[in-house]
Parts: sequence; C-alpha cells; structure tokens
Amino acid sequence: MDSNVFIRIDYKKDRPNPSQLFEAMSLYISAYEQLGQILAKSIDIKQEFKFNLEEVQISSIKAKLSQAPNLINDFFINRVSSAGSKLFEQIIETDEIQTEEQVDQLAANIEETFIHDGLGDDIDAHIDRKSLSHMLGTVSKANNFILKDETVEFGCSTYSQKVNTNWRFTGDLATMFLGMKETINARDYLYVKIAINEGKQLWTFKSARMNKTFAARILVKDWVKEYQSGLIPPIGPKDTLLAEFNYDLYKPYDKRKTAEIRNVKIMKIEDIVRGGSDEQFEIPA
Repeated sequence: MDSNVFIRIDYKKDRPNPSQLFEAMSLYISAYEQLGQILAKSIDIKQEFKFNLEEVQISSIKAKLSQAPNLINDFFINRVSSAGSKLFEQIIETDEIQTEEQVDQLAANIEETFIHDGLGDDIDAHIDRKSLSHMLGTVSKANNFILKDETVEFGCSTYSQKVNTNWRFTGDLATMFLGMKETINARDYLYVKIAINEGKQLWTFKSARMNKTFAARILVKDWVKEYQSGLIPPIGPKDTLLAEFNYDLYKPYDKRKTAEIRNVKIMKIEDIVRGGSDEQFEIPA
C-alpha cells in the first residue's frame, strides 16, 4: 500500500504575500507530523514519525511526502491519513474549538476511528489531549495564511479531506489540560527516609497512612537547628515524627494517571515517637 501523503493548497493567482503560502505549507506539514507522532504514542510506538519531501508541484502548491526510511510501516501511515481525514471532517462542522471538552470529544472520536480502522479492538489507544491541542494550534496558525476562495486538502492514495480554512483554535494552550491542584493541610506520623544533617536541602519522608514517599522542606527553623547541632538525638528507621504539614495535590487531566504530592512543607513538629508501633498511627485529637 502506498505510504505517500500529500498536502495541496489551491491558491489565488496574483495573491498578495505569496511567501505566506509556503509558511502555511510548512505549518500543515508540521501538523501532519505532530498528528502521526500523537497517534504513534497513543499505541506505544516508540519510533519517531517523520516525512521526507518527495515532490513539490507549483501549479497549485502540492507537497508530496514520503515516509522516512526504516520508520513506521505503510499500514500505520494510512491509518494516520484516515485519522487525519476524520479530524478535518469534524472541524468542517464548526469554525472554532476553544475548550478542553471540545478537544476531549475530538480526541475520543479519533481514538475510536483509529482503533476500528484495522488495528484491532484489543489495542487501547489513548491520545494525549494536550499534544492534540498543540497540533490543532498549528493547523489554526496555518489557516491564518489562507485567503478566501483558496482551498487546502490533505490525503493519500486512499483518503483525502478538505480543510475548513475558516476554522480556528482559540483555546489557551498555556493553561489547557494542566490538571487540577488542591492545597491540603494534614497532620500525620512520618517516617524519615533521608534526614539532612547539614544545610537546607529537602528531607525525604514516608507517610504510612497515605502510602506515599515525598520530599519536604521543614519550616520549623529552631527544630532543624537543634537537630543538626546534635541537641535532638538522630532519628532512626523505626522512629516517626508527628507533624503538621501542607502540600499541593496535583490531579492530572488524564484520569489513568495517579495524583501527585508536590510542594510539601512541614509547618510544625509535635513529637518524635521512638521505636514505632501500630498504635502510633492513631493520631491524637
């Protein structure tokens, strides 16, 4: 099966700023490569998705691209073209995509097309929504250079789809799909995995209750000074600190990923429990 794809711009004769056509073509090619890379990663293909320029036709600017040698096979290239056609088919129906919900729905539709287009139902594809947002932003930038009555078409030997050049991506790429952050105040017994005997580096603790290990900064300066000067005996592997602390709980937008604890700050150290026991994890009121 032919693995070549093409991108064609039918442009107005005597159009102003002809260099914009080549800027648009460059962006469309970049977007196509981005889409291929996103789809490859969605099914855990580790190879880089790249094209070589095989031919340029000037009558209407048409870039014919061939798969870089020794990379992803022809079957996958055609699946990318099919998914690309599905994507551009969907954005024909609207002139704007702005929200995370719209991108998420677009990604879900492409996932379904990608899996049921010959890859097999047993393959789990998951498209990175943030990467897809950036790819959409690239298409939108390219569309900015296309004038009224000019047309753009993507395709290969078996699929082709015209692009809605009026379509724009207006979401804020800097803030989309960052997940959610919640600041939490806690009181817990903490094992000291790594104590800092000199300097201001982060300590490492483990919470048995949360089953999490994390780095933290101790803001109780007098306690740290006493510990590092030897006034407080070293903390052993079975000892715990009863401490008050706060942290940021980061919840990724991808619900398949686990939440992360970040920016932990120990605000108060109430006690050191030497030796440890199951009873110590009953936190006093």
